[in-house]
Amino acid sequence: MSSPALLAQETVPSLQGRDRESLHTTLFGIGKVNHLDTYLSPLEYKGPQLTILSETHRTLQRNPHILFTTLLQGEFSYTDSPAQNAHDIGGGVRYDAGWGRKWKDILWKNLNLTAGGMVGGTLGILYNNRNGNNPAQAHASIATSAFVRADYCFKIKKHTIALHYQAHLPLLGAAFMPQYGQSYYDLFDRGNYDHNIRCTHLGNALSLRQLFTVDIPVRHARVSLGYLSDLRQLHTNGIKQHEYGRSFVIGYTREILRIR
Repeated sequence: MSSPALLAQETVPSLQGRDRESLHTTLFGIGKVNHLDTYLSPLEYKGPQLTILSETHRTLQRNPHILFTTLLQGEFSYTDSPAQNAHDIGGGVRYDAGWGRKWKDILWKNLNLTAGGMVGGTLGILYNNRNGNNPAQAHASIATSAFVRADYCFKIKKHTIALHYQAHLPLLGAAFMPQYGQSYYDLFDRGNYDHNIRCTHLGNALSLRQLFTVDIPVRHARVSLGYLSDLRQLHTNGIKQHEYGRSFVIGYTREILRIR
């Protein structure tokens, strides 16, 4: 997912006057998701999920060890109850941005490691077609997270192949959550606030997003193939939530060089 131009600059000729390098990766995913939200139902729902990710890496030529990364992720799901007599329809957007420090040639040549921190937020909704009083649940949260990425480049004839693995671990943040049995009418129309903004941490919201991709050169672009595992959990205000998504992804990476 990260470009090999950032990882193996020694394999390509340097460009005079180059100040900044930007790499943009877009991925489309299809897979399955397991939803649980006890505010809506005590049952776990399962079904297909569509995902799109857009990631950007920027580095300064005068400081190539520091990367600024942004990641935008959107998703849509349609899941069934175990008896297949009820449905959840879900969708959301997640955005993260942060800085990382890159170490080149860790252990062996062309194996690079990046580690850093990010700040991000999530907005989404989950709708259940069988509920009357409380048919939907809003998802809104912010969090700081740690991330690590390993990248390895190698050549097959004249073509550079790049392998990438990255993991994001949310550490500390805040999330909106109604109390169990509290309706949105009581919360918003009557103003009955009841500790609906809760602190999230590893104890009540242990989550992990992992992505593995392979970049293959095709003409002037790079085709990316991979696997996304996005595991999210939250337990607060008497409500349990989890979303376990697993998707195969395909997309492309393009490089933009800015000239001084």
